[in-house]
Amino acid sequence: MTAARSADSHSAATPDPRRWAALGVALLAVFMDLVDTTIVLIAAPAMQLDLKAGYSSTQWVIAAYSLALGLGLITGGRLGDIVGRKRMFLAGVAVFTAASALCAVAPDIGALIAARVVQGAGAAMMVPQVLATIQVGFSPAERPKAFGLYGAVTGLAAAAAPVVGGMLVGSNVLGLEWRSVFWINLPVGLFSLVAGAVLMRESRSADRPRLDLPGVAVVTAGLLLLLHPLIQGPESGWPAWAWLMMAASAPVLVYFVRYQASRERVGDPLVPLSLFGSRSFVAGLIAALVMFSAVASFFMVLTLQLQIGHGFSALDVGLIFTAWPIGLATTSGVAVRFVARKGRALISIGALLLTAAMVALNATIGVAGGDIGGWDLVPALFTGGVGFGLVAPILVDMVLSSVPPNAAGAASGVTNTVIQVAGSAGVAIVGALFTTFLGHTGDFDTATQWALWYPVAAFALGFVLSRGLPASAHPTGR
Repeated sequence: MTAARSADSHSAATPDPRRWAALGVALLAVFMDLVDTTIVLIAAPAMQLDLKAGYSSTQWVIAAYSLALGLGLITGGRLGDIVGRKRMFLAGVAVFTAASALCAVAPDIGALIAARVVQGAGAAMMVPQVLATIQVGFSPAERPKAFGLYGAVTGLAAAAAPVVGGMLVGSNVLGLEWRSVFWINLPVGLFSLVAGAVLMRESRSADRPRLDLPGVAVVTAGLLLLLHPLIQGPESGWPAWAWLMMAASAPVLVYFVRYQASRERVGDPLVPLSLFGSRSFVAGLIAALVMFSAVASFFMVLTLQLQIGHGFSALDVGLIFTAWPIGLATTSGVAVRFVARKGRALISIGALLLTAAMVALNATIGVAGGDIGGWDLVPALFTGGVGFGLVAPILVDMVLSSVPPNAAGAASGVTNTVIQVAGSAGVAIVGALFTTFLGHTGDFDTATQWALWYPVAAFALGFVLSRGLPASAHPTGR
């Protein structure tokens, strides 16, 4: 018996008494990553002015992070299976924190973009380990609560980014202006690094697979061909090269699947295709792809409409958006409590509420027009938060409920990659709708209304897809 197998057996027989505290530390790091994905949107205007940068260069400060993160998630998850999830998590936190410091002191836009690439790579190392650690470190009875906490953090982070960014940039803390959005990561990162080293227990796949380097190269190339145009295409006006790259990604990713099938016959694939034999894994991934694309996109459009179209301050927008996490907090506990019996029904109800919230937002903007106020949007945002509180805390549990422990890292990497691709695709689609109709009409409200039809359709489709999920996260009672 290998040392790794022995350690896994010990972990299964004797649950770590510090596992909940360790999960709290891991979720703090995840929150830091998720907020950092979008907080730069709030700081971008100040950043562009201070560094005397062009608009396209400033957009790459945002895009560089998302691209590096999306490209590294699958590999980062599999490396956790191989070398140890605690080790990869701590390494990722260290890289992320150091890169945050480099971002904060960047003398020009080029240095900032380079530091953001490193920051995204660090996030790709740490984020997949959290879901994998939940899968192998908690009993089946505990996993719904643990996954629920993870889902609640993802939902809160989506709304918290504008709040945190608005407070930091708007109040000009210590005169740091936009640099404060990176400096804030240092105390959080250092705390996560020290506390994680003390509280987390190491785990890895019992059979210690080898890293499939050709698979890493192929999937990275395929994701690069897909993600780069999704991120940069809207800003460039969707030139021909963007469409060609996305078209080229299809055969590369198809080849990756065929290569993984052949690799699985001899052992150690980067992504075990047996994962996709699970109905809950496949159905949950598709539902996550659709619904997470909508969440990422509508916050971006509302931010642009309120700040640029109506002159709201960053702090004002952040405060308006707090209705979403308040709504989420009212239902996330209920979702976690009943996921083992009513998981599919809860996700379906949540998707319906999200659809209704997007329709209400659209109607509110149309009726209020130029006289729109923050309170006009609060009811719809609160309703959306209530709906997302029924979806986000338990959808990941539904996806991973049937995954074997030795593939937890790979499954986590795939799940996080799907969510990352969803966010990029949603922003690209909604951004294209918004800019197209803004160009035709010159009116921010009209452009926002047209753009919001994508979240309406996405959440409605999420409801339809949710009917294909198993009735609960653990239908066999594992």
